[in-house]
Amino acid sequence: MNRKSFLKKVGTGAVGLTTFQSIPFQRAKALQSPPWSSQNYAWVSNHKGTDDELRVRLELMKNAGLDGILPSSQYEKWVQLAEEFELDVHAWFITLQRSSDEPLIRKHPDWFMVNRNGESSVTFPAYVDYYKWLCPTRPEAQEYILNKVDEILKISEIKSVHLDYIRYPDVILPIQLQPGYGVVQDKEYPQYDYCFCDACRRKYQTLYGDDPILLDNPTKDDTFSQFRYNQVTHLVNQVAMRVHNQGVKLTAAVFPTPEIARSLVRQNWPDWNLDAVFPMQYNHFYHKPVRWIGQAVAEGRRELPATTEMFSGLYVPEMTPIEVSQAYEFGMENGANGICLFSDHSMTEEHWAYLSRVMQKG
Repeated sequence: MNRKSFLKKVGTGAVGLTTFQSIPFQRAKALQSPPWSSQNYAWVSNHKGTDDELRVRLELMKNAGLDGILPSSQYEKWVQLAEEFELDVHAWFITLQRSSDEPLIRKHPDWFMVNRNGESSVTFPAYVDYYKWLCPTRPEAQEYILNKVDEILKISEIKSVHLDYIRYPDVILPIQLQPGYGVVQDKEYPQYDYCFCDACRRKYQTLYGDDPILLDNPTKDDTFSQFRYNQVTHLVNQVAMRVHNQGVKLTAAVFPTPEIARSLVRQNWPDWNLDAVFPMQYNHFYHKPVRWIGQAVAEGRRELPATTEMFSGLYVPEMTPIEVSQAYEFGMENGANGICLFSDHSMTEEHWAYLSRVMQKG
């Protein structure tokens, strides 16, 4: 069923678009400039429903002004459906956090990260059971990731490979999340501090002459910090070569600012060879007002190459409709190229209405 016949079947009322013009709109501040030239996306984590039910969601996104989607699975199915609505599809790929890959875990548990206590993330995962992380230092793990990327690249319609969980486990959780996990993280504790596996220790010792687990204070050692940044950066840039050789773009979901990313998850994303970065600027996670999203964009823009696009990731479940629209404005005012919603199925009709208005500057 193509888009035209689908719309004829369900009617615009069925997709909840008829009330978009009837909801009052309040801007973050008065603006008289022409509409911003932006591209806007949504992460798609909910894949349930019939094809027609998924078409309803795609129609909402298209009519609100979105340009593409980032599904976490079923790429070929989403490509087929999204084509009807002229929406691009970017393959959202969970990279180093591999809890869903049971055959890999059973066969190669030694490929996974180890904390400073010597505990594997397979047998002693931090925080939640699914925190089982491949070590980016291990050549075998690198090759495994590259092979997974090659599988995605077989789908010619994919516009980009979108890396997520491309980092170390959180050595410190965002402040709002700590109570939910029953932790108080006033410093870096060894059970959350990765990676001290044999491969990491050998490589660091070869490069710098020291065993990192024997450092006086590994958490404060600048050389060891840079070493860990470099392991992820090297893997990302290997993926970039593979993807770019096929004429496909590489993007990544990352922590909200370069400094937060480096300090919480050892992620130095300004050094990555990306076409676009999607910082998860979830202001509520850090007890920040919505205007902080603009500050986060500005911080990232100062460190990023001018050619790398930036799309502000917004956590919709904790945002009011007006906050979503304000977040768009604050991001665009500070150098964002657009936004990415987490996720589309968290958007109410009112959320879509406010967002559509601000993107169109109606």
